[in-house]
Amino acid sequence: MEISNINIFNKKFVLNIITPEFMDNDDNDKDIADDIIKLGQTAIDSKTSLFQLRNKNISGNDFYYIAMKLIKFFNLYSNKENKPILIVNDRADIADIVGADGVHIGDDDLPLSYIKKIYPQLIAGVSVKNIDEAKKAEAEGADYIGAGSVFETSSKSDAGKPIGLDILAKICDSVKIPVIAIGGINLDNVEKVIETGIKGIAVIGAVSGAKDPLTAAIKLNSYNYK
Repeated sequence: MEISNINIFNKKFVLNIITPEFMDNDDNDKDIADDIIKLGQTAIDSKTSLFQLRNKNISGNDFYYIAMKLIKFFNLYSNKENKPILIVNDRADIADIVGADGVHIGDDDLPLSYIKKIYPQLIAGVSVKNIDEAKKAEAEGADYIGAGSVFETSSKSDAGKPIGLDILAKICDSVKIPVIAIGGINLDNVEKVIETGIKGIAVIGAVSGAKDPLTAAIKLNSYNYK
């Protein structure tokens, strides 16, 4: 990874808005893309530092179409400080093709070592649930880790059992790379989460499911993260 990417990443990483798992029922890929673009506009208007495209319910072709449309939208703000970093979930190949900033992977995705070798320009984040996984991700070259789910959440079907604040704090103490907390985080509990030593938070429902997504994102961005 280029040093410039690392500097920008560490400086800006506070709030990560993740797109919900839109159900691919009566909606088509165009409808989903339009909804994601609206959420992307919320990220820009709230000066959110990172936006993660995540959708496990559509085909690779549709995911590529949406990613391409989203990157073109964000590139309209290429000369503005509030343009968010774009991370593509799971698909390093699509992140590379569309020119996204990075990829976020879990247990079922391509190995981190492969991604770092084939796509060295991409920021690489890894989902972890415990200290051992966090240390392993750091040792293999992860640029950041997403720790959780911290609390119960209905936004991610694969969230698993919550790790809680104590484990989250221990994960933060165990690694030197940024730790981003995810899972069930909202305006009611975010201050307790910040006290664990995280670099930032990642939210889905706290913004996308809010009555006023923009106001919610602005409030979450207003806290003093480590």
